Amino acid sequence: MQLRENVPLSDLTTFHIGGPARYVATVTSVEELNESLDFARDQNLPWQILGGGSNVLVGDKGFDGLVIHLAIGGIEFDGSKVTVGAGESWDTLVAQSVEHKLWGLENLSGIPGSVGGAVVGGIGAYGASVGEHLTGVEAFNTQTRNAEKFTNAECRFGYRDSIFKHRPELVVLCATFALSAEPAPNVSYKDLASRFADSSLDLGTIRAAVLAIREGKFPDITREGTAGSYFKNPIVGESDANALREKYPELPLFAMPEVSGYKVPLAWLLDRVLGLKGASVGGARLFERQPLVIAASKGCSATDVHALATMVKKECKEKLFLDIEEEVVSW
Repeated sequence: MQLRENVPLSDLTTFHIGGPARYVATVTSVEELNESLDFARDQNLPWQILGGGSNVLVGDKGFDGLVIHLAIGGIEFDGSKVTVGAGESWDTLVAQSVEHKLWGLENLSGIPGSVGGAVVGGIGAYGASVGEHLTGVEAFNTQTRNAEKFTNAECRFGYRDSIFKHRPELVVLCATFALSAEPAPNVSYKDLASRFADSSLDLGTIRAAVLAIREGKFPDITREGTAGSYFKNPIVGESDANALREKYPELPLFAMPEVSGYKVPLAWLLDRVLGLKGASVGGARLFERQPLVIAASKGCSATDVHALATMVKKECKEKLFLDIEEEVVSW
């Protein structure tokens, strides 16, 4: 276990925001994870798990405790099955799956963060979601200090949700996916459908298209901070969907692979109804090409981001009668 003191958490998150952690322990095995938990117990410290830091906003004062930076790696292919450590980069997993000519994860190309974070957060994009091809997860119960196995159903995946979000004592160690060697292009989502006239496509072409679409919608994290989509899209039932269609005839609605109901594209409402695209507070702003995203310029504080998010939620509640949720986790 590598243990460091007074580590700036802005260096460990894609928002590039946040004060120091009192301690950061980088762990690469279950044994080191146990060691880090023992350290937190012996020092009477609160602790937090951090993966790729792509869905976290750390407060300006930092974290007065132990941050356990999960770096358990490894990607193992066995035919069309792949098992991957929670600390591996999600996009590395996707890229290697494409190289092995295995279908299933290509629409999730370019999503930053770790495999563990992807499982916990129930990621999804372009008509695909992490739970569609996942067959099992091994997690470490920090209360019992035992490993537990979860089937796909037991993970309880939903829209940007899983059981692991609701049971913080569980730390994802690895995940297994069942992919397919048979071509199965999924280009029905509008951003992909507009690029391809038919489904005679190879994996590399789809991955390249997804990466190009994401590049056009999200800030360059080498130049400014972001955690991707800051807000969840609201999910509504049939009657509410019909009411929205009547009020906003041009509003597109999307069926979801993870849950029943329709996804309301919040970005469309923020831009075309509320006119908030580009709105800013301090160094934080709603990104010009995708207002679901909050971009943070150099020197931006967590206080700026929170103030902007609060303003957006207030506008949605007062003018659209919509309660919106944040996707990003705040420390």
